[in-house]
Amino acid sequence: MRRSSWPTAIAVVTTFALALPAAAAPLTFPIRSEDGFFQGEPPQVTAVSWILYDETSDMVLASWDADTRRPMASITKIMTVMLAIEEGEMSDQVTISQEAADTGAQEIGLVAGETVTLGALVKAALLHSGNDAAVAIAEHIGGSLEAFVAMMNERAAELGMENTHFVNPHGLDRPGHYSSARDMLIVGRQAMSMPEFAEIARARVMVFPDTPDGTPRSATNTNRILNSYAGVLGVKTGETPNAGLTYVGAAERDGRRLFAVVFRSVGQRAHFADAITLFDWAFDGLRIHGSLIAGIPYQPVIARVEPAPLLLEAGVEALLHVSAQGITADPPGPPGDGPIPELPAAADTIRHPDPAPDSLISTMAYWLGLLTGELDD
Repeated sequence: MRRSSWPTAIAVVTTFALALPAAAAPLTFPIRSEDGFFQGEPPQVTAVSWILYDETSDMVLASWDADTRRPMASITKIMTVMLAIEEGEMSDQVTISQEAADTGAQEIGLVAGETVTLGALVKAALLHSGNDAAVAIAEHIGGSLEAFVAMMNERAAELGMENTHFVNPHGLDRPGHYSSARDMLIVGRQAMSMPEFAEIARARVMVFPDTPDGTPRSATNTNRILNSYAGVLGVKTGETPNAGLTYVGAAERDGRRLFAVVFRSVGQRAHFADAITLFDWAFDGLRIHGSLIAGIPYQPVIARVEPAPLLLEAGVEALLHVSAQGITADPPGPPGDGPIPELPAAADTIRHPDPAPDSLISTMAYWLGLLTGELDD
């Protein structure tokens, strides 16, 4: 075969590989999680447990020790806030108990006896990570802390969180309070599917009602990379002595949504650095485009130019090329019922006196014959 024909041969073989399914049905790209789509090993991060998930393709891209039970810190509040939205009304008036006001650690500054809306408490718990707000939510929704914690565990079981057990609504270190990276991915995805939750999670600043004596209260979202990483949607940070730094994050670019969960990242703001490393690897390194990986069908276009062979154009507008990292695909255009694309010049000039091939196999043989010189063009 002439050396100059090799790139063309590769293109022809690739085109026919893509076009074969189109003969019987719309072209699709079936995806199996075991197939991977990786270009090199996953990046190194400091977290001892982590998972990276592509929601567009419903695929775990990579993980490490994702089912080990570990303290989870304030990412606990994802479940707390989700239950508040599912079971309560944001306009509910909540009277703050002394127990809620005395919770300790990270607080919004609730005062025993004051009345605050459930909606305000939800924002304080999710954005500011207020432990006092989480206890107030639990007492209002469950009637007591114990009853609410039972609700949390029941909901976890419903979601299939097999390595999770809650003993409080805020995430402060307590014996028997644990989860796993995979389980927190489950609850994070469920919560972010709720519009009310997702809207709160991406807010950067909140203004809380003043205290009874008029002292102003406000807070910024603890999810600091909302301001610095393109596409971040939420969801929740956490830190305690036993758990270390934890984070459940979601980011979206070009219609492709990823989730990253990290447990016990090591170093200042390392949970953010770890999540960014994982997101970058998936968004920029893997080059998986949502419409391809999800298997969105493309209607085949069949063009016949007599007496040249049958030309099958699968309607995929991706350009395949060989690079140092392997075969990659540029983003395809949107599928649709547009006009038949203009045929390339070669289709207008190639002629052969023999009858046009009557099958895909004979068509392929025809083109390869031209490339190898066995046929004259």
